[in-house]
Amino acid sequence: AGLLVLYFAATPLWNRWVVYPKLEQERAALREKYKKPRTVIALNDYQGVMHCHSYWSHDSRGILPEILPAAKAAGLEYIFFADHRRADRDTFPRSVHGTFEGILMEAGTESPGPSMMVTPMKETILDWEAPRDSLIRKVTGNGGMVFYLHSEDPSHNWDNPDYHGMEIYNIHTDLLDEKNLAGFLLNGLVNGSRYRDWCYRELFDEQTDILGHWDALNRRRKIVGIGSVDAHNNQNLRARFLPDGQLEWVGPNAKTIRTGRPRWFEKMLLGKPDAGGWVFKLEFDTYYHSFRFVNTHIFSPQHDVRALKEHVTRGNAYLAFENLAPAKGFQYYASGAADEPVAIMGDSVRATSVSRLRAISPFPVRYELFRDGALIDHRENVYDYQYQPATGKGNYRLVARVYLRGKWVPWIYTNPIYLY
Repeated sequence: AGLLVLYFAATPLWNRWVVYPKLEQERAALREKYKKPRTVIALNDYQGVMHCHSYWSHDSRGILPEILPAAKAAGLEYIFFADHRRADRDTFPRSVHGTFEGILMEAGTESPGPSMMVTPMKETILDWEAPRDSLIRKVTGNGGMVFYLHSEDPSHNWDNPDYHGMEIYNIHTDLLDEKNLAGFLLNGLVNGSRYRDWCYRELFDEQTDILGHWDALNRRRKIVGIGSVDAHNNQNLRARFLPDGQLEWVGPNAKTIRTGRPRWFEKMLLGKPDAGGWVFKLEFDTYYHSFRFVNTHIFSPQHDVRALKEHVTRGNAYLAFENLAPAKGFQYYASGAADEPVAIMGDSVRATSVSRLRAISPFPVRYELFRDGALIDHRENVYDYQYQPATGKGNYRLVARVYLRGKWVPWIYTNPIYLY
């Protein structure tokens, strides 16, 4: 029995005493190389998350007093929610909606069927029994936005002309290919309190199939790429007192496990209620650590949800794995003959107007430039990047990688600049 325990505990203990301390040192060393970039893109860079769930979803209990502190600690400036629908007639706005201590929060729905993040941006009622193409056209035609979620799902209608974009990274999608989920959870139990960032990173795999599909779609029309946290804060074991004095135990997917008077051994585990009323918590996917995992940065002239919606649907955005390094200051743009910016990520511009494609990073990275999905250039361990697009027309996107654990790992994916 002892050998069996040692076998299963070996990897988590090795991570705790060898791998994760080394990664902490490497990340700290990377962050010491920070250089404040010069500002070229005139728009502001707003950092936030897409596809978040709250108590409105059947599989989450998250409320504002839990979500807001996590968002503030993670440095977020906006949250777009995608809560599960509760009925075939969906009324907006609902759930968490408004501006709270400077953080914009916009209500939206994760649709039934092939998942979409539907964000009407106005008071309305959506009919989920209506034909899907008609619903998408209604929402986008009235100033709302629609992004396809869970891009691994082949049943999406990728030929629909009205949706704005798709997830090119989703934490839950990445979890699906884990072959040793029990080992992942055990590692979280052993190391989650001290090294939760790195426990999360264990599930990361570059989503090459989804990225390839995104590139293929972009050859037909602009499809904006976003990163999504799919945060539920629901892979936990928690307990709280109900108004009648009974103790409710809540397990994975926010399901009630037991309700009753607290037993003597349960009382030994309980503490004072936190902001959510929980008197006991053993958490895997906290809002804070999900919010730090992947952010979508939107370039916008002002900090309001309509401006953010307008510019993210234009593709003026990039996604960053924020727990590796803070991404603000990163810029990708096209310059003209006088070195002036003529387009930024997401924009379309005549190829004859572009002299260089340029990027600026606050940290030394490996830049990889893709044209229509094919890698055409790279440079390693540099802050600034430039490329003369002699090949002319095409969709040019950048990947910026940071060096950790002996390899260059993805840190930033930009939306393309479209040269026509």
